Amino acid sequence: MLHTHKSLYDRSLEKTQEQVFINSLRKEFELSPAESQGVLDLAQRCLFGEVPSTVGVIRFICASQSAKHGKPLKDLDLLEVSITLDNGVDDLNVLRDQGSESLRQLKIMRLTEEAYEQGGLLTQEDLGRILQVSSRTIRKDMQSLQKDGNTLHSRGNDQDIGPGVSHKTNIIDLYLSGLTYHEIMRKTRHSAHAIKRYVSTFGRMLIMLNKGLTKVAEISRLLGCSDRLTKEYLVLFEKHKQGDHWPPVYIELIDQLQAMYPAKKKSGVVL
Repeated sequence: MLHTHKSLYDRSLEKTQEQVFINSLRKEFELSPAESQGVLDLAQRCLFGEVPSTVGVIRFICASQSAKHGKPLKDLDLLEVSITLDNGVDDLNVLRDQGSESLRQLKIMRLTEEAYEQGGLLTQEDLGRILQVSSRTIRKDMQSLQKDGNTLHSRGNDQDIGPGVSHKTNIIDLYLSGLTYHEIMRKTRHSAHAIKRYVSTFGRMLIMLNKGLTKVAEISRLLGCSDRLTKEYLVLFEKHKQGDHWPPVYIELIDQLQAMYPAKKKSGVVL
């Protein structure tokens, strides 16, 4: 089975925009694979802040969060949302390293969160239709995800869980709590590369805070994320801060990022 996943991964990877870019760098500039990946990562961070999730976006009609429970489907308030069915290399990495079940569960988290952020709620039947599996499979997947501490916003259980936090905030919280990448991958079904990207974004926010930036809108613009996510990150920042002192993990994150961009490093910075 693992050989099948790897073969599928290798074949699919060659068709992604990222791999086409890497192949062009290696051919035109004779860069090594590692150097080409580094250039790609830098270009994505500089241009987008994070890798844009536009590989396989679909539009789907679902119930509005304001729709009351107990009403027939035909009487519900509906809206159209844009959701990412295929997230490119990140999804392929999960398929390769964790298997098809983890990839499906990752998609359940992503689809429900994206719909929720746009004011909608997907049902188990919606998810089964989108992912081409039974509602029973979706139900088992959701139970497994919630057992590992993941928040799921779907119609039928959303009224019982409150607002919750995004999967990105949850991943960073696990990292700051001392979990290893492997443990975070198992709990959240995300790829190591995605986890590293989210942690790096949080580290960039730490640098901004250290430089005196405090306005949510300004931090959001520089990070390339929503105000809601920035507010979650700021709450997380306060949660793990040790009084007036920054914990070692914050300093380590800043040092790692500054090592990547030595020209931006300033001497005499006191945290």
